[in-house]
Amino acid sequence: MKAAVVLLTLLLALPAYALDKDKISHFCGGAILGLASDTVLYHATDLERPKRMIAATGLAMIPGFAIEVADEFTGTHFSWYDLLADGLGSATGMLAGELINGRLWVKASARQVQLTGRW
Repeated sequence: MKAAVVLLTLLLALPAYALDKDKISHFCGGAILGLASDTVLYHATDLERPKRMIAATGLAMIPGFAIEVADEFTGTHFSWYDLLADGLGSATGMLAGELINGRLWVKASARQVQLTGRW
């Protein structure tokens, strides 16, 4: 609960113009790739949950990392913030993939929200 309050406070503290379109596109691209990679790994491999989650997030970050390396050589320069947006998007997409594929469930009560499932 404390973490949710901190995240909500950070989101409300940042004005809407603080997030530029480039970071949003990196996040959304990472989320799509995270969802796709988790779904492929879920159906095509025998990886269990922790390994699959790590592999899906890592696979989803590869294109974002490649774009940042290419940016360094084209004059735009490598951006750690873009890579952070890629990573957060990849992790979000991977969690969405776990939820959609039925291996992870959200259990909510008046006091807390938990991710549960078959570990």
